[in-house]
Amino acid sequence: VEQVRRTYPPICHLCTMAIDVSLHHHDPLSYTIDHVIPISKDETKAEDITNLRPAHRSCNSRKGAGTFVKAKFSRRWK
Repeated sequence: VEQVRRTYPPICHLCTMAIDVSLHHHDPLSYTIDHVIPISKDETKAEDITNLRPAHRSCNSRKGAGTFVKAKFSRRWK
């Protein structure tokens, strides 16, 4: 967790909005760490710092074990 916090600013990589790191961890907008490539798809990426990014709890939950696809004007999850 600390290495991700030192490496990446507190910006949700899914919605690109700032993350308030002072929020309680149960808050939907709190800080979590997302596996860009889900562990269920590649277990070797579980602790790979290049596969970890900050995300809001709600964004991370919505993505689940899917992968995020960024489109120019919309967001959708696979």
